Amino acid sequence: MQSNMCCGKLVIRDGWVICPVCRKGKLLKLRPDTTAQNLPCKCKRCGQESLVNIDAPEPASQETSA
Repeated sequence: MQSNMCCGKLVIRDGWVICPVCRKGKLLKLRPDTTAQNLPCKCKRCGQESLVNIDAPEPASQETSA
């Protein structure tokens, strides 16, 4: 079994994490509060397994420009 260790940012499209190898398969659905460390995900399209790290989103700023 091969594992792809990608150190770039994940591509998220329409709430889905996109496979970092083939860029076409959907790995998993994300909610706004989803967090995970070293989550193994296997792409159904290309068959490659990737470790996914999902951090908590940064809170939206409440400041407005004057």
